[in-house]
Order: sequence, then structure tokens, then C-alpha cells
Amino acid sequence: MSVTSGLYRITTHLSPNPAIGVDPRTRSAVKQVIVVPPEFPPPGSTWEVRQEDGQFYLLAVDGANARPEEDKVNAYYGQPGEMWKIVHHPLRRGFVVLSPDESLAWYLPNSEYFTQVELKPLGILPGEGYYFNLERLV
Repeated sequence: MSVTSGLYRITTHLSPNPAIGVDPRTRSAVKQVIVVPPEFPPPGSTWEVRQEDGQFYLLAVDGANARPEEDKVNAYYGQPGEMWKIVHHPLRRGFVVLSPDESLAWYLPNSEYFTQVELKPLGILPGEGYYFNLERLV
């Protein structure tokens, strides 16, 4: 399983159906990265992957960069921000999304709608909540 630059939908290993995204209807410039319900507009769960310096990084579309805010993950629209490093885990057949210094990883405690993605240290034996699927969009 490999990733290339382009647009993707992100799902979790906890459940293959709900996507990870943001609520585009939120008026705030800062939007929570959550498990989105199916009725959300597609741009709310479409992510851009870019390659820089030989590494692949995840960014939200429309200029929104995902970056940390305390222990939660938010998308900041229209501002430069921190990019998230995508690392493939071959044994789990999924991806881990790490901070650029690799000290924190995205973690999803459950796959219920509106559950917010959290930031946690990865640890030696991470559970399913740390693994995500990237589905390339045409």
C-alpha cells in the first residue's frame, strides 16, 4: 500500500465507513477534525497529500492545515500551519499520522459520528485507534 500526492478520503481501522474530516458549516476559522456523518458535504472529508523533501504530508483541502491544539486536532482554514507526516505501517496495512517531529500521533477513541481526533504519544504497541486508511479520490 503506497500513497502519492493527491486527494484522499480518510477512514479509521475501527470502522471502514465513516470518514475523518471537518464540519464545513462551522462558522469558526478553527474546525475540529472529527468522524463526519454521511450527510456532510464531500469537501469536509477530502484531504490533500503533498510530498516534500521525500516525505508525504497530510493537509486539509481549501488551504486548511491540520495542526495541534492542546490534545485535540483542529483544521485552521486560510492560515499556514503544521503538516502531518504520513507513515505506512506494513503489518497493520494502514497509516499512522504523526506530528513532524514524530512525538505525537492522531488517535481516534471510537468511530461514532462527531468523535474528535486526539493527539497522543504512539507507544510501542499502539491500538487500532491509531491506524487510518487513505482512499485515493479520482
